[in-house]
Amino acid sequence: MFLVEDSAAQCAYVTQILTAEAKVVIVGVAATEPLAVEWLDRHPDQWDIALVDLYLSEGTGVGVIRHCQNRRPGQSILVMTNHARNDHLLHHCERLGVDAVYHKATELESLVTYCKSMAARMPQCAA
Repeated sequence: MFLVEDSAAQCAYVTQILTAEAKVVIVGVAATEPLAVEWLDRHPDQWDIALVDLYLSEGTGVGVIRHCQNRRPGQSILVMTNHARNDHLLHHCERLGVDAVYHKATELESLVTYCKSMAARMPQCAA
C-alpha cells in the first residue's frame, strides 16, 4: 500500500491498524501532493492500493488521484477523510475513479475489510 497522509499521528495509527489487522505492507508514504506524485512516478508498479487523504498540507489528494488516472488494472485508489460523507464528495471521487471512500474516525474497520478482501484476491501481491 502507498499511503498519502500529512498527519504523522494519523499515518502511524492507520499503518498500525492495517499492518496488524489486514497484514498490509506499506511500500511508501508521502505527506504532500508533490512527494506523492514523485513517489508514484518512480514506483508505478510497486503498489496495489493507494490510500489517499483528500486534504494535505501541500497540494491535495485530488491531485494525487488525478495523477493515478493511468494506473494499471488491479491498482485501487481509496480515499480517507475526516469530512462527513456527502453526495457531492462521493460523486466527485467516483468521477475521479476512486474505488472507495472511508471516514477516518468511523470507517476504519470497513477499510480493514476491504484490504483483507484485496489480499485474498491477490495473495502473491503486497497490498
